[in-house]
Amino acid sequence: MAGPSEHPGADLDLSNAHMPSLEEVELPQSLTSLDLTANRLRSLEPCLRALTGLRKLCLRQNLVAEAAEVEALGCAPVLESLELRDNQLRALPSLAAFTSLRCLEVSYNEVRSLAPLSALGSTQLTELYAACNKITAVESLEALTCLQVLELGGNRVRAIEGLASLSLLQELWLGRNRIAEIGGGLAALSTLRRLSLQSNRLTTMAGLVHCTALEELYLSHNGIEVLEGLEALASLKILDVANNRIRKLEGLEHLQLTDLWANDNQIESLDEVEVALGSQRTCLTCIYLRGNPCAAGTDYKLRIKFALPRLEQLDDNPVS
Repeated sequence: MAGPSEHPGADLDLSNAHMPSLEEVELPQSLTSLDLTANRLRSLEPCLRALTGLRKLCLRQNLVAEAAEVEALGCAPVLESLELRDNQLRALPSLAAFTSLRCLEVSYNEVRSLAPLSALGSTQLTELYAACNKITAVESLEALTCLQVLELGGNRVRAIEGLASLSLLQELWLGRNRIAEIGGGLAALSTLRRLSLQSNRLTTMAGLVHCTALEELYLSHNGIEVLEGLEALASLKILDVANNRIRKLEGLEHLQLTDLWANDNQIESLDEVEVALGSQRTCLTCIYLRGNPCAAGTDYKLRIKFALPRLEQLDDNPVS
């Protein structure tokens, strides 16, 4: 097994070693970064818990199930990045001792609640990733006022809530949940640059008016019927409304988009599409419209290329 002489310095990479245990591994106390991705560790063994100087610990793709073992890490006061993605955690650990944490990754576990975050010792957390768990509510984030990235996609969230204190948030990922409306849940997020609500239960876009810094908006695979509320989003560059029930392209006049994905909707009139794209003539480089009635005509591609002289991508085909 690898020893410290084979890994000089303060970083040690033991990823993809498929180890069931660390018994034969020497872990020097001087370590500040340890990567144990893709092993078969079921517990955080005493030699690991004894390390007090770790600033970065990655335990992706292991078999850790007990939150209490994470809580016992000796490096808790100095640890800045903790990655527990793709383990078997049924609950978040209480992170009261983790006073320096900046990044927490717990995606692909079996976590049901964010409530333990209320005990987090660090209010300096900037990135929180908890995708693909069984979380039902956005909660216990009030103290995390420095948070910039929040990933909660692939959970069981029904409402956009609990975000009022996150005024510095720049990325919010809530795709593949059970959200039926945006409502006023985004009212405090005036610095938000990326928002994903793909594959939810939305029928309207209402509720985006306060997100004036948005640059990327992903709303595909919902039940949206009308494009609305876009006039407040002057910084928007990427708009994805594919796989909805939209019948008409509209409300683009105040935008300078580079990418527009509106495929697989119910847009019928190619004449109306050309008019709507007039304001995007000098900026749009990528557009998807396939799967709409307006894309069925033999002159569809030629007319779109003529309407958008800077186009580089039309549906699945690069534009030469």
